[in-house]
Amino acid sequence: MSSFQSDSPIKDVHNPLGAMREGEVTIFALKRHPIGLIGYYASLAILLVVVGVVAYIAPDILTTYDRATIQQIGAIAFVVAAAFSLVYVLIGQYIYNSNSWILTSDSITQINQRSLFDRQMGQLSLANLEDVTVHQDGILAHMFNFGVLKAETAGEHSKFVFIYCPNPNLYAQKILVARETFEQGQWYGDERPDHRTQK
Repeated sequence: MSSFQSDSPIKDVHNPLGAMREGEVTIFALKRHPIGLIGYYASLAILLVVVGVVAYIAPDILTTYDRATIQQIGAIAFVVAAAFSLVYVLIGQYIYNSNSWILTSDSITQINQRSLFDRQMGQLSLANLEDVTVHQDGILAHMFNFGVLKAETAGEHSKFVFIYCPNPNLYAQKILVARETFEQGQWYGDERPDHRTQK
């Protein structure tokens, strides 16, 4: 039977909803694929190009001021735009990278960072896990090996969705093996504690 006994359980993973029980280990901490950040970088590049072009052609359009003054104003505007764009990208990158899944031998914790001050977290016990699905749509998803990973329970709205998941088939397999190990009570060579078998 497949198991994670050959894997080295990772340590020092901050799980805000984690209440680690005896024998429970962290299997993986999943972050989004970096390809999802392309939109932030593209926005920065487009803005800087637009500001640079405007600063370059402005002296030829605004003839009421001398060229040197307009160039200075354009340079200042470019620096200010670059600074704001950099802050925007850094914040966007922080929000993007703050989204994660943490799989332990007991549960899946989902951290959904929607904005700088909007974070939602949830936890799904492997005992309630019904199905794990992967969806890869488009040539880019197959070329760069990313997709959407879903973990579902029997409830209609009880679904964990992780977009821009790197190597989604691998992580889906790890979740399914963790559930199989959980159900059979094989906690990495230890028996499941008695309180876990209670209904």
